[in-house]
Amino acid sequence: MSTSEPKASRAKVHIAAPDRLIWIVVAAIVLWGVWAFGSELMLNLRLNHEVQALRNGNAQLAASNEQTKTQLAAGGSPAAMEEAARKAGFSRPGEQVYVIVKPSDSAVPAGASPVPAVAASPAIRGPVVKHEGGVIGAIQEWWRGLWH
Repeated sequence: MSTSEPKASRAKVHIAAPDRLIWIVVAAIVLWGVWAFGSELMLNLRLNHEVQALRNGNAQLAASNEQTKTQLAAGGSPAAMEEAARKAGFSRPGEQVYVIVKPSDSAVPAGASPVPAVAASPAIRGPVVKHEGGVIGAIQEWWRGLWH
């Protein structure tokens, strides 16, 4: 009476069997470990990228600081101070200042001669008031001031 078929009770697979339960727990722990390692690896890569970006920014700031220090050192020299004063419109006593302006074609009417270079009066001392038109606007204001 022996048959080659297994008994019905042994043929059933029980998912809650102790050996299967152990394998499920081990698989869950391995999956959790892989996920934790992967997330830490991604965090590490992102932080390394941020550190490199900050180091590059620091290098740029250091170069900018050095350039600013050089400009400050040069700005305190007498030549730089004189240049800044001349840009602001100051001149030395008795000095004649000439402003050379290249007239545009539309500014000179037909048949009229262009305005000669302007000589500043030695009696005028102080900064030139900057107008909206820049140097040309200042000359126009000066020219109008002569006739009014």
